[in-house]
Amino acid sequence: MDWYNKVQPGERYLDAKLNIAYVLTRTEGTDAGIDTLKKLDGLHSIQQATVNQAIASLLTQAKRTPEAYALLEQTVNTLPNTPEIVYDFAMAAERMQKLDVMERELRKLIKIKPDYAPAYNALGYSFADRNINLEEAYRLIEKALLLSPNDHYIMDSMGWVYYRMGSLEKALDYLQRAYNKQTDPEIAAHLGEVLWKTGMREQAIKTWEEALQTHPENEILVNTSKRFLQ
Repeated sequence: MDWYNKVQPGERYLDAKLNIAYVLTRTEGTDAGIDTLKKLDGLHSIQQATVNQAIASLLTQAKRTPEAYALLEQTVNTLPNTPEIVYDFAMAAERMQKLDVMERELRKLIKIKPDYAPAYNALGYSFADRNINLEEAYRLIEKALLLSPNDHYIMDSMGWVYYRMGSLEKALDYLQRAYNKQTDPEIAAHLGEVLWKTGMREQAIKTWEEALQTHPENEILVNTSKRFLQ
């Protein structure tokens, strides 16, 4: 905190203030971090959009989704947008079950920045997870993977859409590669489900149990394992 407070107005000033907020959030709670960001003044519109995005991120981490959504909606409608802000708004809309808003914003993002892999992946994964529009979901995720071939989240999405399409062998290949890159709890949930469906139930249980040791509160992991083990 002392070092961040020594940063004077200039190129790194806002970065320092954002980092102060993150430290305060960890040490004193979400409201303390947000309050310090709300007190910043003299910001131009691009800086204010960045600050709003940071506040929304803190709200999301605190599971205060409606507040995050409202702030991001206001930001997208009134301040300069970056692809990251539009993406965050779309993901907040998904968490609010405003799936039409999510789809609209992701399609808009794909148009304005056609090389932004997360937008293709998010829309494709959403379709695959809801088991709808699977051909389009595959094309979207395929495009995302072309743009970012080593991204474990996109590999997970490709495995999941293959699973939904009934191609278990291809699904297992992508999910195993994704999990080898990153032992993420949601990837573990998906990998375990496909292992179970292919008859490798002991491996499925082992995958879930190992992931639950480090991520015992992850809803997708908990719900998936319960669905098969009860």
